[in-house]
Amino acid sequence: MRNYDFIYFDRNDYRLVELFNDIISRKKDRARFKSLLSPYLKPHGIKELAAPYGIRIAYAALNLLESLESEKVEERLRALSALRNEVLATSKTNMRNNRARVLIQIAKEIIRSGNDELRQLKLAHDFRCVSFGKSSFIREQLKKYHLLEMPEEWNQLTFDDRVHDANSKGRKSASHLIMDAWIKGIRRLRVVYYDYLIPEVATELYSAAQILDINIEFGIEFRALAGNRFVKLVWTPKNILDQRDIAGFFGRPEVQEIMNSGRQIQYVRAEYIRSAANEFNLIHRQSIKREIGVDLPEIDYATFLSSIKSIAPTLTHLGKFIHEHSLPHFKRRVDELGGAYNYASAEEQNRIEKQVDSINLLDPDTIAARYLAPQANPGIPDPDNPSFTGNLPEFMRLAPAEMTERLVKACPSSRITLILENMELEDAVEIVYDCCGRITHFELINLKNMTESHLLGRVPFNKLQQALNTGNSIVLKRIVRNCVEKLRRDKDRNAEQLDKLLHIQQNIDVLKNVYKHRKIRTRIGSGSTGGSLRAIGMGFAVTETLPPGARKEIMDNPDRKCLPVSANISKTLKYTAQNSTILSACPFQDKVKRLLPLREILNPKEKKWEIENYCFDSVRCGNITPLGGTSGNGGNNLSLRREKTEAVGRPDGRYINSTLKNLLKIIAGFIPAFLTFYLTKDWWVLSWLGGFIWFSITGVRNIIQSVLGGGGLKRSPYLTWNDFINWNRISDSLLYTGFSVPLLDWLCKSMVLDNVFGINVTTSPGLLYTIMAITNGIYITSHNILRELPKEAAFGNFFRSIISIPIAIVLSYSVSLLLYLFGAQEIDLLLQQWAAVISKLASDCAAGFLEGLADRKENITARAWDYEEKIRQVLEFFSEVEVRFPDEDLPALMETPDRFINICRNRNSNDDSILMANALDLLYLRMFQPRAKEALQQAIERMSTDERVVFRCTQQILREKQAVSHIIVDGLIGNNFSRPLSFYLHRYEDYLKELDRLIPQTDLHGYAA
Repeated sequence: MRNYDFIYFDRNDYRLVELFNDIISRKKDRARFKSLLSPYLKPHGIKELAAPYGIRIAYAALNLLESLESEKVEERLRALSALRNEVLATSKTNMRNNRARVLIQIAKEIIRSGNDELRQLKLAHDFRCVSFGKSSFIREQLKKYHLLEMPEEWNQLTFDDRVHDANSKGRKSASHLIMDAWIKGIRRLRVVYYDYLIPEVATELYSAAQILDINIEFGIEFRALAGNRFVKLVWTPKNILDQRDIAGFFGRPEVQEIMNSGRQIQYVRAEYIRSAANEFNLIHRQSIKREIGVDLPEIDYATFLSSIKSIAPTLTHLGKFIHEHSLPHFKRRVDELGGAYNYASAEEQNRIEKQVDSINLLDPDTIAARYLAPQANPGIPDPDNPSFTGNLPEFMRLAPAEMTERLVKACPSSRITLILENMELEDAVEIVYDCCGRITHFELINLKNMTESHLLGRVPFNKLQQALNTGNSIVLKRIVRNCVEKLRRDKDRNAEQLDKLLHIQQNIDVLKNVYKHRKIRTRIGSGSTGGSLRAIGMGFAVTETLPPGARKEIMDNPDRKCLPVSANISKTLKYTAQNSTILSACPFQDKVKRLLPLREILNPKEKKWEIENYCFDSVRCGNITPLGGTSGNGGNNLSLRREKTEAVGRPDGRYINSTLKNLLKIIAGFIPAFLTFYLTKDWWVLSWLGGFIWFSITGVRNIIQSVLGGGGLKRSPYLTWNDFINWNRISDSLLYTGFSVPLLDWLCKSMVLDNVFGINVTTSPGLLYTIMAITNGIYITSHNILRELPKEAAFGNFFRSIISIPIAIVLSYSVSLLLYLFGAQEIDLLLQQWAAVISKLASDCAAGFLEGLADRKENITARAWDYEEKIRQVLEFFSEVEVRFPDEDLPALMETPDRFINICRNRNSNDDSILMANALDLLYLRMFQPRAKEALQQAIERMSTDERVVFRCTQQILREKQAVSHIIVDGLIGNNFSRPLSFYLHRYEDYLKELDRLIPQTDLHGYAA
């Protein structure tokens, strides 16, 4: 790899890129890292000893992005779970969810960046900066990748009611699709398939959604025959939550019959696609050759089928396959034209430019529409044309009323969506009437191929929906009459449909009463396939539920699509009462807490949004905004003129080496500090050493504060003092503390207080230190806000300055006493010169204590999250084992781990290995992570008696040195087992002794009772 100037990039940037590339190019055997995807190994656990977090994220992301094969479902799900855990663990407490979204996006970009080393290094640097950087940088990266910031409470209203994965006409596996939806910030998703679905696909979809906490549904689109045309209906089973529900749904005989009919429909459509591929080979290739001079190779249909890894092929898949095989030929043709362009006449140049424009238009969407669609192949029978005479299943010949009746019979809790694409209002009225209330939703918006006129054309359908939902007979009658009048004016009217609408007009009450106790809801979907360059990406958001910055970005973005639809939403605040508050001893605490101002302060609250209904407004934009944008105008982006590459290829200043950047910050801060002392002090000690003394106070305070926050003198023996140091934070602190010298010593103390008001150490020492402390507090608070520290820390630092006032006074009198004892002369003059340093020392003493406590709290919070995840996993696993060992007293059995291991091996069970993996993770977490001891104590205190006993007994398996050592050597965490093995052998006894103190064995009697 090329090494750029030493001033750019860090050593860790190069290392991270090498790790990614080694995994991508398979230089490192991926099987070595397969165990890193184990769901029983958490990010801050023992696998940290086997591989750094960069390689773990790279491996998980690559497994998720590359694999579409159905047999790799379990591997994809493990990769998704591992990736989610890694990025959330890398993200600290600040902006955890948004930080994690950006980390995954950057990891994807590194994998896709190929051999572009400079781009990879920039992405690696961004990746590391996001992991530990400021909120503004995270927001900058969100904007860079066209992602809106989401609230950290993760309560936003974001959804998409129509997307496609690789098993319909998309390009992503179900797991990949769910991951991208989470990156977008989507919380509710419906994936639509065509004609049928297999249980394995649904299982992967729901399992992936459960990992990322996305509310998921699947829908199956059918076509019903309404007169002389097909209408589309999407069938969505309700109350499916897990694998058991999926198995129950697909196990119903009625559902199996419908799925078999759907397979037959797909066989018929697959025959059309095969014929379209043959037609492309025979006819359209010649047409392309005549148009742009490119002789494309024939398409091998068998190769195409093996490439899509889908349950059924679609024209979208075929168009993408043809484009992938055609693009190299297009590039060569443009290169040939580019060579002739410079020497051609003006007329010839114009012809060449038009030909290149034609080549650029041939992207996957254009190929599918121009050469594969039924309009381009009139000689091939189209199964989606009602006049098709082929062997269509009986199910596809059903009318909407008959089809919806069968669907509801197969699954009574179904929801059926009527697709309004290419439909007139009178058609919707007729279908809704015939289906007798079985239509539960209108798909009012599907952004796939939807123009502004189409959007406005949905307004009448929304009025029909509102009239039905409110039971408004007057509006319903007006709508039906308008439809009747429209048909009467039409010379080519459908007499049968006119008669039907006249019948409906005479039975308005029947139409109204069908929806007396139910409503027609709204579906809004993007139709995203994840591969189109022209279509808008997936996802929608209700703007009121987004953070202020995201709302401003939406308002300021002229390219974001305006939708004339609004969601009427409601907000619910849920307050959680706490037992331990400052008012817990007050007999009137319940009444006091009900007072709104105090309830807001004392009780944690949870905000929840809900959509009541939607309404269309043809005049202005609504509050629904797409989360996705387009990739531009599509096309192949080929050009006659090669872009000039940069002669040097220097990165911009943002990628300067971190060590150099920190050094420049320190120098920039030191210069004003040194000059202030040098130019204003007569005594050589302060004149020459004042700046060093000032910086030493700040530097040492930051180091002591970080060490105390990480554990102090009782920290883990595996963590050295510099493991806790954030050098970026120290350099920022030194930069700003340098500018505080002229502010406090020269301006505040000398120019204003002494020269103007005559306030000094001699006249009023208390007032002097008070004003200097307040000035310093305002300055510290200001630059803390500028550095984007948490507001609590910023304003807490103001009060630290207040606390420093008595400390400064005590220090001043102590120094005065010492000077007096040593017989110094002009003590007041000396103290006046040192007043700013004394104030600074007092302030940093307070800061070291208060900010050390803040760091301690942050570390404990991070460890609490680690323990919460891990202990939950341990308890869930124990519950599963309890079911598998119905005749055993499991806690007592695990207290003798050799018996437990023998029983597991006799049953050919891996429960003992899982138990060891969990115990090793907890051992590492306790011994290696800062403030893990306090977090573990707090976690145990919150446990019930039963949970404590379960937790304790599950750790006793660590006593079996031979068995535990064996699974480590066998590759539990990869082939790099020497460090984990040495760590385990040296530390497991101390860990188990500590648990014996925290959870005495006598508690087992309580469990048994």
